[in-house]
Amino acid sequence: MKTKVTTCIVVALMLLSGVSQAQQRDRAQRMQKTMIQLTDAQKEELKAAKVQFAKATIDVKNELNELKTHQRTLMSAEKLDETKIFENIDNITALKKQLMEERINMRLATSGLLDAKQRLNRDMMMNHRKMKGKHVNCRKGQMHRGNRKGQFEKRKKRTVNALGLSEGQQEKMRNLKLEHKKATQNLREEMQELRLKQKHLLNDENPNKNQIFSNLDRVSVIQNQLAKERVASQKEIRNILDEDQLVLFLSRPHKMNKMRRKGMHRVF
Repeated sequence: MKTKVTTCIVVALMLLSGVSQAQQRDRAQRMQKTMIQLTDAQKEELKAAKVQFAKATIDVKNELNELKTHQRTLMSAEKLDETKIFENIDNITALKKQLMEERINMRLATSGLLDAKQRLNRDMMMNHRKMKGKHVNCRKGQMHRGNRKGQFEKRKKRTVNALGLSEGQQEKMRNLKLEHKKATQNLREEMQELRLKQKHLLNDENPNKNQIFSNLDRVSVIQNQLAKERVASQKEIRNILDEDQLVLFLSRPHKMNKMRRKGMHRVF
């Protein structure tokens, strides 16, 4: 009896899987029909714009990578030199802004290539990808939600064991996390609003270049401020560690960089 029930369940799951795959194929076929069909002339213009963008940004990207590497070196020093660090952040911000300007210029230069039907199909594809991404993220969230707490505790335990943090130090880390979050909340909220505004400005039928670049200026300012706030937070974290803990912290650069990206104090 148990074998029959198990067999029925397996068959039912296979049927459901088959139906799901068939639905996905149907959606893919429908999307294929509505894909943007570019003319040969459009393809050539788009290719030329991409080549121009690559030429204009290759040196900028290389310099940006060098500055990011230099930033990691500055942040791994035993004593932080805020003057050099902030100067490097300013340079990184400027290059990021330059890249965004070039990207926007390319988009504006090619925005007139598509006719009304192609723009409609483009928007449909973008919405489809957006919804698909949300669906995937939702499923991932459901899958990982049950394990998130356990992973959080394991990560916390590993960091505590590696550095030998006391209960008092852990409490200070938690307080720093809250303080940093409160100090940057307004900036992070404004950043979200600016990014949403930028998306609307770029998707406008007649994009206003002045408004787009003005919005980008403010985005760059906030990015710069947030980067410097993170440095200040890192400096306060270092003050919590004793001499031996700081040596251990600085001797594990690959771990330190991972913690910095997430915010070291988030593990507490």
